[in-house]
Amino acid sequence: AGMIRTDEDEYFIEPLERGKQMEEEKGRIHMVYRRSVVAQHPTDVLPDIHTGESLLTGLGALSSLHDHIGTQLNETLRRRRHAGDNDHNIEVLLGVDDSVVRFHGKEHVQNYLLTLMNIVNEIYHDESLGVHINVVLVRMIMLGYAKSISLIERGNPSRSLENVCRWAYQQQKSDPSHAEHHDHAIFLTRQDFGPAGMQGYAPVTGMCHPVRSCTLNHEDGFSSAFVVAHETGHVLGMEHDGQGNRCGDETAMGSVMAPLVQAAFHRYHWSRCSGQELRRYIHSYDCLLDDPFEHDWPKLPELPGINYSMDEQCRFDFGVGYRMCTAFRTFDPCKQLWCSHPDNPYFCKTKKGPPLDGTECAPGKWCYKGHCMWKNTNQLKQDGHWGPWTKFGSCSRTCGTGVRFRTRQCNNPMPINGGDDCAGVNFEFQLCSTEECPKNFEDFRAQQCQQRNSHFEFQGSRHHWLPYEHPDPPKRCHLYCQSRETGDVAHMKQPVHDGTRCSYGDPYSICVRGECVKVGCDKEIGSSKAEDQCGVCGGDDSHCRTVKGTYTRTPKKLG
Repeated sequence: AGMIRTDEDEYFIEPLERGKQMEEEKGRIHMVYRRSVVAQHPTDVLPDIHTGESLLTGLGALSSLHDHIGTQLNETLRRRRHAGDNDHNIEVLLGVDDSVVRFHGKEHVQNYLLTLMNIVNEIYHDESLGVHINVVLVRMIMLGYAKSISLIERGNPSRSLENVCRWAYQQQKSDPSHAEHHDHAIFLTRQDFGPAGMQGYAPVTGMCHPVRSCTLNHEDGFSSAFVVAHETGHVLGMEHDGQGNRCGDETAMGSVMAPLVQAAFHRYHWSRCSGQELRRYIHSYDCLLDDPFEHDWPKLPELPGINYSMDEQCRFDFGVGYRMCTAFRTFDPCKQLWCSHPDNPYFCKTKKGPPLDGTECAPGKWCYKGHCMWKNTNQLKQDGHWGPWTKFGSCSRTCGTGVRFRTRQCNNPMPINGGDDCAGVNFEFQLCSTEECPKNFEDFRAQQCQQRNSHFEFQGSRHHWLPYEHPDPPKRCHLYCQSRETGDVAHMKQPVHDGTRCSYGDPYSICVRGECVKVGCDKEIGSSKAEDQCGVCGGDDSHCRTVKGTYTRTPKKLG
């Protein structure tokens, strides 16, 4: 099987009689057909072809091998984001048919799938995407043989996708708050649901739709993570680079949404068009805004290749019997993973990508960023943890309620190699000097305006500045002052000092770092207690009474 590309079209080559052994002289009968014929599909469903496979035959091709593996040691390491408040979470149901389970084995398939989904998540964490997306596995279902063959119709990708989407809809938890309620379904199979080379099929802009938020993917090794990311990209609204947009120039550099998926572990990014298309639709995907539940999946090593040898990765990529190609020993095995079958050890194949980071490449060494390096724990991802709190500093005011701060740093240890930043805030504050100021003590906001009298010029002249409370509540913790001479209001381009009252109408709430902090009459942060009619904090008006009456007195007559 294979593909021929010309200027006019692409042609698929596929054996006509599956399963027959090739006769020594006659060979096997093949059929050839245009890709444009296959491409007659609904415009809102996109099939995807993956041609990331190269062949290397005999020792004479060694020079072409070196052409494929020339990457630089000092290439910039890929940066990853940590989760944050602006993240979108795609909660995923992963459906796996019997062909995948049998190939990997029941005892190993779960860890393999978790590793694969972790790679998909890392692809979506690449900063080139420009939107914070987490791919979160909430449920995994492994199907039996009978159900698997009923869902996948060989050579009929649209019907297979329809069956898979309907099946995923039937698995949905009715309660949206259920821990296993999913936003999106990913289905993996090793069955051939389309013509040779077809790796995925997905509806466009189907995310969050009850029936259309699903993808069908051909699983053939860890490089399938890029197919899964690509198909999910379609469901998020992304088009093929260069087809309907102007990003065709990025496909050769490994863009994830290239029409022919060529991205690899050492070379991938999201094109500028993918980011633009995603931002066009992401606001409409409300199902991605909730926080996912913690799921008790087995913990995996920091580097995915620690659990998988090169021989195993070759078997995943090309099938049973394939092992790392040993015909050539003059290159770094971590540049690209080359594989061969014992029946023809000099016929080596590659998917144009390196082994996984963490794959053992020599005694005491592992692959890291496409290079065989001495094992070093400093290369592992390390999440950040907080250091100790400092002591509280001095109070911002001497009376009338101020604040004092203490801080901590995310350095125990610091996050490195894509590790998560520390969760929570790096400062805390508490109220201090809560006693009332003397009656003759000048208003704190007025003091800050008055300090500008000697040096702040407005419209070419100096003024006597008076305090001004902005009518817009969010701006009241920024310093605005009003000219006594002209009545003009000027923004002093800085927040008021910590401890300044937010409003003259609220005697307790104060400004802290430019934000209004609610304070009750009990001098507690966040308290809603107020004085009652009797002037009692948190009272119920029972400590005083209203006296009503009429006072009548006749004035004495003069005389």
